[in-house]
Amino acid sequence: MNHHIDISGDIDRLLDSGRINDALDLIDNAASSLGAIAEIRSATARLRESYRLMTHYALQGLPDPARPQLFAELCGSVRSLADDLHRRSRIADAPTLYFNTLRFQLSSRDLTVAALIGEYHRVNRRLQMAVLTEDAEKAGRELTVRAESLEKDIFNFIWTTSPLSVDDAAAIGNVMADPSLPRHFKLLCIGAVMMGELEYHDERRLRLLMDAYTVDDAEISVRALCSLLIVMSMRRDRPFSPSLLRRFDSLREDPRWRSDVRMAFMQFIRARDTERIGRKLTDEVIPEMMKLRPEIEKLGRKPLDPEAMEENPEWAELLDKSGISDKLKELQEIQEDGGDVMMVTFSKLKTFPFFNDISNWFLPFHSSHSSIAGSGDTSVRLLGEIMDAAPMFCDGDKFSIILSLSQVPASQREMMASQLKAHSAQMAAMSFGDLPQAGKDRERIAGRYVQDIYRFFRLFRRKGEFRDPFAVASSLNLVTLPQLSEVFDDADTLRLVGEFYFRHGHYADAFDLFDRLSFKMPPSTELFQKMGYCMQMTGNLAEAIRYYEQSELLNSQSEWTVKRLAFCHRQNGDWEKALSYYIRVASARPDDSALALNMGRCHMLCGRYEEALKFFYKVEFLAGESDRSSRPIVRCSLLSGDLERARRYSALILSRDPSASDFLAAGHLEVLSGSLDKAVERYASSIAARNFDRDDFMRDFNADRHLFSSFPAPDSLTLGLLLDEAFRRSSELGQSL
Repeated sequence: MNHHIDISGDIDRLLDSGRINDALDLIDNAASSLGAIAEIRSATARLRESYRLMTHYALQGLPDPARPQLFAELCGSVRSLADDLHRRSRIADAPTLYFNTLRFQLSSRDLTVAALIGEYHRVNRRLQMAVLTEDAEKAGRELTVRAESLEKDIFNFIWTTSPLSVDDAAAIGNVMADPSLPRHFKLLCIGAVMMGELEYHDERRLRLLMDAYTVDDAEISVRALCSLLIVMSMRRDRPFSPSLLRRFDSLREDPRWRSDVRMAFMQFIRARDTERIGRKLTDEVIPEMMKLRPEIEKLGRKPLDPEAMEENPEWAELLDKSGISDKLKELQEIQEDGGDVMMVTFSKLKTFPFFNDISNWFLPFHSSHSSIAGSGDTSVRLLGEIMDAAPMFCDGDKFSIILSLSQVPASQREMMASQLKAHSAQMAAMSFGDLPQAGKDRERIAGRYVQDIYRFFRLFRRKGEFRDPFAVASSLNLVTLPQLSEVFDDADTLRLVGEFYFRHGHYADAFDLFDRLSFKMPPSTELFQKMGYCMQMTGNLAEAIRYYEQSELLNSQSEWTVKRLAFCHRQNGDWEKALSYYIRVASARPDDSALALNMGRCHMLCGRYEEALKFFYKVEFLAGESDRSSRPIVRCSLLSGDLERARRYSALILSRDPSASDFLAAGHLEVLSGSLDKAVERYASSIAARNFDRDDFMRDFNADRHLFSSFPAPDSLTLGLLLDEAFRRSSELGQSL
């Protein structure tokens, strides 16, 4: 087995220190350990000579305006050599799909990207002429299959060829400008260029994506931009060479550049929100719907039809009471905002053999594909035409639908086709509101393409072999890319993106944007509130308090800010400080039961039990007798030694719907009262209520041990026997279930 060589980190450190000779020595030594590689040694020799001449002229004091550019290009070449060495060290035995594919490509030494694209040109011309043959359908079918096979091969060659040769890069560039080639093939090549760059850095790939962005075709332009931004984010540690930087600078002169980059960035943020949307569906909406199914079917006396729920007011009332209506409304708002609510549904439909080929994840849907046009079933072809125009599905999901429906009876396919046709027409009319048409198209293209990319990195069968751009929160934060700083440098953009992050719960990123914004605008109560909230939600309470205090200085009358300060001080364990803020709010809200409850807790934690009880009784008076007031009264009574009062309120709680903590408190009460056998029963019930998690029980029990210090309590041996018996009885409870 070969020794896999990865010296890129060491190379970066040496180059950053200006130690070019040491970097070249490191590459030569690594190449020797792998076995003498003539190409590597020849390349290092050329670089050494170039560097020697540069050093010689510099030491002679000869001016050279191009020296910084030459030095930067030399450093880039050294980094590329390190990449090449790493790749060569893995070719023989690395088990990943990339290297398995590469080894297969290398077995066909006479093939190159340029040669395969040339063959594809010939097949495509024959396919266009097939309509003139006697058996046009048969000829077209055979040539379509051949073209699709070449498309896969070309994708794999572009993906695994590194670096691209001058001829290969020229051939790919010519594809984008050739009107005779199908658009789906051009878009497939863009995906392959991106995937290859995510494996190994190659400036020719970046240049291809930059060139493709300038093509006068929205699909090509937007996909190239999204791919470019992704690889720039993932390769942020690789500086552009001066020549590539000049090419990039010319892109920034395009009048669409700023708006396009912002638009694409919003799609990346929405994609990051997909996991949260999926959890909301699977953990909240669907389970609650299933719980209500018997009730809804009982009312309707027929199977559940979600679309008909709005027609029955009794069903609507059930949904409102259960809270599902609010969740469904939230999901609808998420969808209208561009959120991906389809991921959960279509994640189950990516197991078809079609999705075993990596190229098919980046293949734009087209009804001329052999799986559709080659089908003898007219309903499948009709569905393909409908999917072609459907605006609400990304390409991979469209293929999923066709592959799924091709397996159901024809009568059902025809019915589904008519429903999809009507739904697609409705969605097309509603999509993207009143945006200008060009803006609609480019945003739709970006949104669907990013969804396809997201699905690949999350659902592909060998996804673990790829660096997922969406896995690390900061990886797709374009705001932190130096090359894009001007796009996100104005106050309006920082506010827009920051608010988007904030609304979608990405609080660390939102804070970064708000922090930048704070240097571009006068001090603002609202901005400091949001910065404080971001810090609070990321667990940095000290910083949260600092920003809330700054907000309070600007507006001391903000009740929201004062309540946040009270909460953060309480979470920080500063009960007296928290109480002082609660008192300020309570002066304006004397009948607020939630405030009374929090003030009582602060008094209790400060050891003022009688004062705390006054507030708990106030809660009981304002909100009525409930566990909300009874639980803290039990706790406070135990702490103050009033076991009779604790027993009275504990009995009320146990008669309703007691929790694991309620049984634990009841057990403490029995221990302090000397009823040890009864205490065992309560502790056993507490363990059972925790799904028999003994560790969780012991954490809470140990946190309460101080309760026993002020009263006559069992010695440690007796307490150990008591707990052991509680564990045994909880096991019996589990067996009886």
